[in-house]
Amino acid sequence: MIQAGNETLLYKDPAASIEDRIRDLLQRMTFQEKVRQLDQYFGASFMSAAHPHMHTVMADDAEIRWDKIKETIGTEGIGCIHDLYGTVEVNNAIQRYSIEQTRLGIPILFSEEALHGLLRPGCTVYPHAITMASTWNPELVGQVGKGIAAETRSLGIHETFGPVLDLAREPRWGRVEETYGEDTHLASRMAVAMIRGLQGDNLASSSSIIAEPKHFAVHGIPEAGLNHSPASIGMNDMRSYHLPVFEAAFVEAGAINAMCSYNSIDGVPCAADYSLLTEVLRDEWHMPGFVRSDLGAISRLEHAHFTASSGKEAIRQALQAGTDMQYYDYPHDVYQGAIIELIESGELDIEVVDTAVSRVLNVKFMLGLFETPYVDPHLSREVIRHNRHRQTALQVAREGICLLQNKGQLLPLGQTTPVIAVIGPSADHARLGDYTPYIQGFVPTTIRQGIEKLVSPKTKVLYAKGTGILADELEPIPLECLTDGGGNPGLLAEYFNNPNLEGEPVLTRHDASIDFNWVITKPGENVHTSGFSVRWTGKLIPRQTLDGYIGTVSQDSMRLWLDGQLIIDGWGQGKSARKSVPVTFEAGKAYDVRVEYCKDTNGVEIMLGWSHTAEGIQQAVAIASQADVAIVALGDNEKTCGEGVDRDSLDLPGNQLQLLKAIYDTGTPVVLVLQNGRPVTLDWESKHIPAIIEAWYPGELGGQAIAEVLFGDYNPAGRLPISFPRTIGQIPVYYNRRRGGSKHYAGGDNRPLYAFGHGLSYTTFQYDNLLIHADRMIRPGDDVSVTVDITNCGQRDGDEVIQLYIADVFSSVARPEKELKHFKRIHLKAGEKKTVSFTITPKDLSTLGKDLRWTVEPGTFQALVGPSSDRIALQADFIVV
Repeated sequence: MIQAGNETLLYKDPAASIEDRIRDLLQRMTFQEKVRQLDQYFGASFMSAAHPHMHTVMADDAEIRWDKIKETIGTEGIGCIHDLYGTVEVNNAIQRYSIEQTRLGIPILFSEEALHGLLRPGCTVYPHAITMASTWNPELVGQVGKGIAAETRSLGIHETFGPVLDLAREPRWGRVEETYGEDTHLASRMAVAMIRGLQGDNLASSSSIIAEPKHFAVHGIPEAGLNHSPASIGMNDMRSYHLPVFEAAFVEAGAINAMCSYNSIDGVPCAADYSLLTEVLRDEWHMPGFVRSDLGAISRLEHAHFTASSGKEAIRQALQAGTDMQYYDYPHDVYQGAIIELIESGELDIEVVDTAVSRVLNVKFMLGLFETPYVDPHLSREVIRHNRHRQTALQVAREGICLLQNKGQLLPLGQTTPVIAVIGPSADHARLGDYTPYIQGFVPTTIRQGIEKLVSPKTKVLYAKGTGILADELEPIPLECLTDGGGNPGLLAEYFNNPNLEGEPVLTRHDASIDFNWVITKPGENVHTSGFSVRWTGKLIPRQTLDGYIGTVSQDSMRLWLDGQLIIDGWGQGKSARKSVPVTFEAGKAYDVRVEYCKDTNGVEIMLGWSHTAEGIQQAVAIASQADVAIVALGDNEKTCGEGVDRDSLDLPGNQLQLLKAIYDTGTPVVLVLQNGRPVTLDWESKHIPAIIEAWYPGELGGQAIAEVLFGDYNPAGRLPISFPRTIGQIPVYYNRRRGGSKHYAGGDNRPLYAFGHGLSYTTFQYDNLLIHADRMIRPGDDVSVTVDITNCGQRDGDEVIQLYIADVFSSVARPEKELKHFKRIHLKAGEKKTVSFTITPKDLSTLGKDLRWTVEPGTFQALVGPSSDRIALQADFIVV
């Protein structure tokens, strides 16, 4: 026992059970101390040089604002800090205040984003989740989780908001890149591997963090593909396909926390859905931690779903349902005050609040923060960007690359090819996807760099950008060309908590540029999550004379004045703020700039940019004409894919197809390399371009991995975790739709262009001897052992991904023609044969019936084995009696 004066403090006794410690601590806490634990605070507000947004590095001389710490944390403590981009010393110092200066010494939970690497400058950038899924290698994905956890915990951060476990069955949705694809089984295996990697064997370890899977639930099929939109789905579909991924995460992998989703399901917003957040998460799956609101999900009950008439009612609904912690939903005084008022008025039972607080405290005890609140400041120097992490990132990139087609065996290329043209907007630009940290201390490898490193010294590598990802692509105006007019770099920014820039600003600062995404964060502690406005003023001083375009990019209201003239007006409903106008700038001349913005829609893609010196398609054609082969790198960037970036077309954005056609017309053989975050429609491309590679977002060493595949140093074996539609009109096109629908349109069929599980190799594999090692008739509770022989019949060593699907021939409810139940990635040398074994379990054969109960129904089942969902090599039947 720990003594405080004459009092025994059971909650500080590490020998006591966590349940007893929570009970002891809870009864000591005031109402105010309790509600503080249910709140998340904006970390940058505690620093003297709070950075303007998450892609900007905090200044090295940033200091802790102890006045702000004392004012905010005070003696009552707080629950969580997010968006604190400081050093480990900063985290330790703020934690020390909470331990030593608050009344009860409750430690702070530090949480950050880490979907494919900690969102902190200088950390390892792994390939994105969709690339991880394309490896079909859960063990490798687990290694990614371990690497992320080690780097994250070394900086004093205890939790990550992820992984994303939504099934991506709506490819127009911008967040496909963050997911593990369209299939329940594949996504669940990746989820379990990642979470076990993140959480390790001991949460109190210096290399483990807590996982917080999101978005609970069914966020990946929004109506019309638009983020936050309702999910139209029946309970059987939800229970059969979507929830099992989360169930695997919580029950099998032991995920501690959850983040609720923005959307509604059948009219009920997830943030206020008791059946999901309490009955399923807690009562069925026994999740031990807490549920955090996704950014603004609670306030959306009032402002978007309109199921709550006030902020206080929204807060009550969320807490009652099981959403325990807000995420910048309401100002702290409003949120905390509302909870206390609800308790005092009897509208909310104190037990609801105590339960929520106990969940937050449980997480802190599980992490060992009461015993070991600080981190060794030297640890991060040993851990971050460790060579082991970089090698894992490289191997994921290699294994995640999918060879979509290779007509005429154009690939692999010879490393002594005399002249190679490397063309396209992604040829010399690393595409890393959303939730990527600011690159500091290293340079990601581009395709061009990877190729130049691998080819013979005699090979000539030519390069042209050709076009941007977007036809009118703008780049943010850099800091060196902006000043506030008073000698300070950047623009003067004034933030207002109203849509009309009225009254006194609640935040005034200098912004290095106008290039933000306020879907995933907000500008500052005192700025509201939505409905705020900003005015930037200053001078633009170009370093060189240029003819080009200047413009604004936003889905919200935005307008631009240049030298006092309103040249872009995207203010108000019905007006577009994605505009550019031609300009001529003289080097060294100062131009007055004024930009106004209001977050009245999505808060994504807020940018003031310009375009100039862009290479043209004709230059690309000229170098392609001189080459023996043209490698054309196309796809997405953060303006065409990512959170809040949903599309009504899946064609290659901008003028990219025009560029590709122009290169094709030269007669030079073309290899198309895609780096993108969602499937694209490739009708013309698939008919005309002989070789197509899908690399997704391959991480910081992606350029090296792509080059290795192009030249055969690595034999590709990635498999698509999501189907590629032929046209956008086919959506939804995921492979395991339920039987019963027509299969033909007036102009074609509903088969995808590239099916789930598809991916080619530089060698060939043969499947033989599919055997079921059991009586042909089995009982409902029996396991079934299956073996199949795989032979590498080619001249190259390579990997094969063996996929086992199950078909229930007749069932009480309509089911898909086939469903993935097992897979295995194996390596075979040229000429080698291996026998691969699978065990089909009763769970693999179960049907969710009309009564929403899982049962193994009698009847005929088929075991289908092959290299993809549309190329089944062997089939064997068995009967359940």
